[in-house]
Amino acid sequence: MTSNYIFTAGQMMLAGIAYGIQHWRWIQFTLSVPFFVFFLYSWWFPESARWLILNDKADVALKQLRRVAKMNGKEDEAKKLTVEILKSSMKDEQLTAKNKHSVLDLFRTPVIRKIACCTMLVWFATGFAYYGLAIDLQGFGVDIYLIQFIFGAVDVPAKAICFLSMSLIGRRFTQSTSLIIAGCIILANIFIPKELKTLRTSFAAIGKGCLAAAFSCCYLYSGELYPTMIRQTGMGLVSTMARVGAMIAPIVRMSGDYVSFLPSTIYAGVAIIAGFAVFLLPETRNTPLPETIEGVENRAIKTAGKGKDLERSDIPLQEAHLSLMKQTV
Repeated sequence: MTSNYIFTAGQMMLAGIAYGIQHWRWIQFTLSVPFFVFFLYSWWFPESARWLILNDKADVALKQLRRVAKMNGKEDEAKKLTVEILKSSMKDEQLTAKNKHSVLDLFRTPVIRKIACCTMLVWFATGFAYYGLAIDLQGFGVDIYLIQFIFGAVDVPAKAICFLSMSLIGRRFTQSTSLIIAGCIILANIFIPKELKTLRTSFAAIGKGCLAAAFSCCYLYSGELYPTMIRQTGMGLVSTMARVGAMIAPIVRMSGDYVSFLPSTIYAGVAIIAGFAVFLLPETRNTPLPETIEGVENRAIKTAGKGKDLERSDIPLQEAHLSLMKQTV
């Protein structure tokens, strides 16, 4: 959630940079330079301890974890860690890692298939409606630099509300509500006369804030829905769907040349449909992360049946040495 505010800060800064530079080529150059700086900086990033252990580099992982423990002021816990403890704690995951998984595993079993289809729709709709609003900034009749700043600033309270809602109410409620409200606001903006620029801009800003909240929730909620063995595969798939939505958004915007209200109607309709589709997904707040596909399927059966307790294998950090690792980092 904190990193999402960096995205918001960048969007707000863009308005000032564009206003100060004006010429589009120099704007493009100014915005491109930081990528080279961060590319060089990325070589100093530490590798994932989990990845190191799974690739028979437990000794390097131990050094990284002790470094983290020192930064966190937990050196005493770090001294208790050994290579043997690290390997033992990852024993099950090492066995799982030997089995290669592909995108097809997202569609082999019924529960995972439903999760994949629903999250794909949610990410597509969020990217589709988000960029559909963003590319039409000049259509509201307000200074383009000012509205760019407003569209960035509205994310600050929107993401704060999203954080509170996810923490106190739940991920599913937050995800569905943000999409449905965004769709309804976009739809309502169609009926507001163009002469009322301030009101139209306000509605568009609120809708964009709801979509920003939906994006923030997407990353957390989707990651908690997929089991560990295919989590990155699932996140890669849904992230791609968001980019597909962003690519299609400008094409749909072109339909406004023939029917003025058609683009907004499509953006709103897709967002609302995706919002209701979220109710088909399980709630993940205060529930342990699933480790295997079988665990997700069994959990769904038990939830749909008598609501029995989750299998012990689905509850992470059971063993003492896993608790020790958690204390260290």
